[in-house]
Amino acid sequence: MKPLKRHPDLIERSREHHHSLALCVRILRDPAATHQTDIEAHRPDLLAHFQAEEQQFAPHWPALDEKLRSRFEADHAGLRDMLAHPQYQNSEWNRRLAVTLRDHARFEERELFPAIEPFLDTP
Repeated sequence: MKPLKRHPDLIERSREHHHSLALCVRILRDPAATHQTDIEAHRPDLLAHFQAEEQQFAPHWPALDEKLRSRFEADHAGLRDMLAHPQYQNSEWNRRLAVTLRDHARFEERELFPAIEPFLDTP
């Protein structure tokens, strides 16, 4: 499988996704365990990541399919809500957070980033 080449403006976002996916794997290995320390350590980075993406992508939404924007915004809103109302002792909440975050990172890597790259400045 060929390595995926990313526009330079998206490389840092992809690296951040890698860290998020690693967090998801740790949570999903044992959703019944408390992952409070791990999640709280990642929370500021996740929130900063969401904000950076929102600012970076805002100028390009008119050129993209509205479904991409809707999914992107709904995912960010849902994840922010979960992070604002944690239930660390709840295995279902842990699983839902990990699955939602994992699916969102995969959506961005597989669908949103390829759609937005043509509109980013040429390196």
